[in-house]
Amino acid sequence: MQSDSNNNLSQTHLSKSESTISDVKQIYYVLHRKPYRESSQLLDLFCEKQGRFSALYRVNKKNPPLQPFTPYQMQFSGRGNLKYCQYVEINYSNFNDTKGHSLKGRNLYCAFYLNELIMRLTWQAEPQAELFTVYQQTLHGLLALDTDQQSEPLLRRFEFHLLAILGYQYNWQQDSDCRDIQPQQHYYFDPQSGFKAIDVQAYGGDKNTYGRQKSFPGEAILAVAKDDWGHELSWKVAKQIARLALQPLLGDKPLSSRELFKKF
Repeated sequence: MQSDSNNNLSQTHLSKSESTISDVKQIYYVLHRKPYRESSQLLDLFCEKQGRFSALYRVNKKNPPLQPFTPYQMQFSGRGNLKYCQYVEINYSNFNDTKGHSLKGRNLYCAFYLNELIMRLTWQAEPQAELFTVYQQTLHGLLALDTDQQSEPLLRRFEFHLLAILGYQYNWQQDSDCRDIQPQQHYYFDPQSGFKAIDVQAYGGDKNTYGRQKSFPGEAILAVAKDDWGHELSWKVAKQIARLALQPLLGDKPLSSRELFKKF
C-alpha cells in the first residue's frame, strides 16, 4: 500500500464523471474477501453508517490485499450497489493501544466467527451503528487478551447484543410468566419466549433435561444476567443458550467458522 508523506493515504485519481463517497473519517472493516478477475478483490465491508456492503478493490504492488480485522479509512466511487474502493488508509486512532497487535490461534477464529454472524444475519446497506460499536469493542477485546480461553465472555456479549438488535432481547431475570428467576429452580429456554420454569417433580424426569430440551439452573442464568463470568456454570450456560437462540436465525447451513474451533 503506497503512503503519501502528508497523510499516509493510498490514492487513485477519480474522473470528474464518477460519483464519490467522501466520508473518509468513517472506519471500515473487511468481513469477507475473494479474488475478482486477475488483479482485484471483491470485498464485503462493514461500517457504522452503511452497515454491510460490497466493493471492488484493485490489488497491485502499491496496493496489497486488504485484511480482515484491520480498521481502514476509505473512499469510494460508483453510483450502483457495487462501489469501487479508491482511497485506503489504516487508522488505529480509536484503539492505538492495539496497533501492531495481531489475532492468533483461537482468538483469530473467534473474530472470523463474528464476521460470519454479521454476514449471515444482517441485511446489506442497513445502518448498524450499535452493532458496529459492539463489533469494534469485541475485536479490541480479543486483541488485548492474554489467553485464548478469556474470549468466551466477549463472544457471548457480542451474540446477545446481536440478538437484541435483531429483536430478540431476552429477560435474564424473569421467566416467560413474568416471575423472578429463582437460583434453585431449573428452566428450559425457548428462542421465541425466553425462560420457562420446569416442575421437576410433576415432570418426573432428570432436572437437567426437559423432554428433549436441555434445562438450565437459575443460579447460572442469574450469573449471566449479572455479567458474573466467575460462576462455574455461567460460561457453559451462556454458550448453550446463545446457540439455541441463534439456530432458528442461522437455519440448517452450518457456520464455517465453527469448524475451526474443533482444533481446540
